[in-house]
Amino acid sequence: MGYRRTAEEIAAIRTTLSGVEFVGGESLSVDFLTHPGTVRAILPAELEPGDEPRLTAQVSRWRSNCVGDFAASAVYVSAQDEGVTGDYVLTMFMNSDMPLLFGRDLYGEPKKLGSSTIHRNDGHMTGVLARHGHELIRIEADLGEDRGPREVLGRNYNVKYDLAPDGSGLIGSPTLMRAEFAQHTTVLRTGPASLTLGGTVHDPLHELEILEQRDAVYVETGMRASCEVVGAMDAAEFFPLALGRSDYWPALVSARLPTHS
Repeated sequence: MGYRRTAEEIAAIRTTLSGVEFVGGESLSVDFLTHPGTVRAILPAELEPGDEPRLTAQVSRWRSNCVGDFAASAVYVSAQDEGVTGDYVLTMFMNSDMPLLFGRDLYGEPKKLGSSTIHRNDGHMTGVLARHGHELIRIEADLGEDRGPREVLGRNYNVKYDLAPDGSGLIGSPTLMRAEFAQHTTVLRTGPASLTLGGTVHDPLHELEILEQRDAVYVETGMRASCEVVGAMDAAEFFPLALGRSDYWPALVSARLPTHS
């Protein structure tokens, strides 16, 4: 019976989730600097800003050994925890439900549904994220020559938490998570780019002011993923950020029950 897993199925699931691999990846990203005060405001109190107020906008597509094929986009914030550097995941978008559920349930990633596309025309690449008819990220890049293979260790910070049913706070303490991605990059190309951030009341990427923009980075890569618990967090401090990870509920009202005198 599929709704109650057998011991053999549980063992197979554990094997899959402890040996996560994302392969055949193509990623187009752009780093940019913003105001230090903005970075401090969007990072959890337990994380310190990185060496510079850097954010990264990324559009990508992947294959996997656990959630099928998918396209994704994200915005990352440079951060550190007790000297261990990484990127805090500010927001993330998947084009299907399985990678969304995987990332939210296991790693605490702030995922929503969105449409991500990458198009290549010789050395020119375009990466676009759209959601509910609104374009949120557009990257246009002219890429140079391939700079060869390399090994890279990526590190992301996320938060797992439970929202109270009436939205009044969090149940218990949030948990700071640290994910690591051991990447084998086969192609790396960089070049000048333009980055445009759009926004809505639900996804206010347009509020992230771009003060200085770096070149685009395009990679073809595969990676093995792992994740660990860092520690408990302050629930009251994180609560406003937790609500910022969701759509703005008051703007989603489509009907009300009639009032009776």
